Amino acid sequence: MTRFDASSLVSAEAANALLDAVYDAIPLGLAFFSPEGRFERVNQALADMNGMAVEAHLGRSIEEVLGEEGSRITGYVHQVAETRRALVDQQIAIGVPGEPGGVRYWEAGYFPVLDPAGELVGVGAVVREVTERHRAEDERARLLKEAVTARAHAEAALLRAEGAQRVAELERSRMEFLAEVGRRMADSMDYPTTLQGVAESAVPILGDWCVITIAEPDGRLEPLAAAHSDPAKVELLRDLTERYPSRLDEPSAVTQAILTGEVLLLGEIPAEMLEEAARDEEHLRVLHGLGLQSVLVVPLRTPERTLGALSLAFAESGRRFTDADVSLAVSLAARSALHIRNAQLYTERSHIARTLQAGLLPSRLPEIPGLEVAARYQAAGDQNDVGGDFYDVFPTREDGVWVALIGDVSGKGPEAAALTSLTRHTLRTASLQHQSPAENLHVLNRALLADTTTTRFSTVLYARLCPGASGARVTVAGGGHPGPLILRAGGELERVDVRGTLVGGVADPEFGERDLRLEPGDLMLLYTDGVTELRTRDPLYGDRRLAETLRGLTGASAEQVVEEVRSMAVGLQDGPPRDDIAVLAIKVSP
Repeated sequence: MTRFDASSLVSAEAANALLDAVYDAIPLGLAFFSPEGRFERVNQALADMNGMAVEAHLGRSIEEVLGEEGSRITGYVHQVAETRRALVDQQIAIGVPGEPGGVRYWEAGYFPVLDPAGELVGVGAVVREVTERHRAEDERARLLKEAVTARAHAEAALLRAEGAQRVAELERSRMEFLAEVGRRMADSMDYPTTLQGVAESAVPILGDWCVITIAEPDGRLEPLAAAHSDPAKVELLRDLTERYPSRLDEPSAVTQAILTGEVLLLGEIPAEMLEEAARDEEHLRVLHGLGLQSVLVVPLRTPERTLGALSLAFAESGRRFTDADVSLAVSLAARSALHIRNAQLYTERSHIARTLQAGLLPSRLPEIPGLEVAARYQAAGDQNDVGGDFYDVFPTREDGVWVALIGDVSGKGPEAAALTSLTRHTLRTASLQHQSPAENLHVLNRALLADTTTTRFSTVLYARLCPGASGARVTVAGGGHPGPLILRAGGELERVDVRGTLVGGVADPEFGERDLRLEPGDLMLLYTDGVTELRTRDPLYGDRRLAETLRGLTGASAEQVVEEVRSMAVGLQDGPPRDDIAVLAIKVSP
C-alpha cells in the first residue's frame, strides 16, 4: 500500500504555484494542447496575441480560436502527437480580422509532453510574435528593390547623356548611405551611439545639419544625436539645448512634426519665426548664429506611436531640399524609428530576463559563523536568455546546520527558469522536513516527475554543513552533478566522488551520499560543468586547469577563489562562454 506523504504533496502544490507564477510572467506565448488539439492551458501573453481571454481558449479547438487559418497549427499538434517529436521554428502567418491585407507573423515550437510511463499527455507550444521583424524584412526588400531600380536607371542615364552621370553618382551615394545606415543599425543595439553615427553620415549628403530628437515620456525633447561638419557648431548646439531645453507642449517645427506625424518642410526661415522661438536676446543671437536657411523635419513613426523627429537643415551651403532629399530623409527616418523601437524592445526583454535570473539566485549569501562563503555566476549566450545554472545557501530548522546547493537545469530560457525555481524552492521546503541530503533529492525527484508540463531534468549537488569550533562536518549527496573539490589548508587537493542519478529522470533514482570533514583552513568548491567543459579535443583539459588553478590558491579567501576560477573558465573559452558558469566556495575559517 502506497504511503501518503503529506509534506511531498504540500511541496508539490507550492512548487506548482510558483511554476504558475513564472508561467504567467513569461513574455513569450505558452500553450498546452490535449492530444486532440484542444487548448488546456494558455498563458496571458498568448491570450493577448490571439485577442481573447485566457478562459475563452480553454476546451476549444484551435480552429474555434483562430478560425480556418488555425488548421495548419492543428496539423502541427497532431504531427507532434503522432510522432512524439518536437517541431521547432515553425513560421505562421495569420490574417488580422477587420484589417484588409493585415497579417501577423509568429515563430512557434511544438513539443510532446509525456508522463513518467512514457505515455503522451499532450503537446506544449512556445510562441513568439515576429511581426515587426517580418515588416522590417519586407521594408528592407522594398528598399533593395528601389536601390536596384534606381541603379539601373542611373546606369541607363550614363549611356544616354554625360550630364546624367552627376545624377547617377548622387543616387549611388544615397544608396551607399542607406546601406551604411543599415549596416550600422544591424551591428548594434546601442541606439544612441548608432544614431550619432547615422547623423554624422547624413552630413553633408542630406544637409549641413542633422539632429535626431526623442520625445521622452515626461514631455521633454531630448536631442539624441547631432552632427555638423564643424565640431565647434555641434558643441554650440549642445550648449544651446542644455541652456534652453525644449518640451513637447511648446510650439516648434519639431513638436509640430511629432504631434501631427507629418513631414514638415520649411523652404525659408523668416526672421519672425526665430524671434518667436527665442526665449531671450542671447537665445535669439545664438539661433541667428546657426545660420539656418531651410529645414526639413521628419517624424520617427512606428506602428504604435511617434518616437521623435529627424531634423535636417541647410545653412552655409545655400542648398535647398529636393524631392529626392525628402524621400531619402523619410527612408532614413523610418529606419531610425524601427531601430530605436527594436532596441527598446530588446532592452526591455533583456531587463525581464535579468530580473527573472536574479530571482532564481540568492540576492546575497548568508553569514555563517566559522565559515567563509562566496559565489560567482555568469550566464552564457544572449542576454535575453535565462540560464539554467543555480546555487543557494540557507539555514535549516536545526540550529547551526546549513545547506549549500549547486545545480544545472537542462536547457535555457523560460522552461529552464521555471524548473530552476521549482528545484530551489522544493529543496528549501524539503530541508525543513528531512535531514538527509539524499532523501531531499528523492523529494525533488518526485516533484519533478509530478510536473507534467515539462520533460526537463536537473543535476544537483546537495551539501549539509555543520560548522563547529574546530572545523565542519559535511554530508554531500549527488544527483548526476560533478562532485566537489576540497583544497586542504596544506595545499593538497581532493576530488570527492559522489555518484547519483539525474534528478527528474527516472522514478527510482539512486543518490550517493558521502560524509566529509573540513578542518580549519580547508576549502570546498562546488561548480557547474561550464567551468570545466571547454569544448577542446582533450575532454579532461578543463578539469586539469581547474585543479592547477585551485592548487595555486592555497590559503586564499573564498572570495578570491571563486573570482579566480570564474576568470579561468572565461579566459579559456574561444570567445564568450557558451555555457553558464556557477561557482560556490565554502572555507572553514582558520
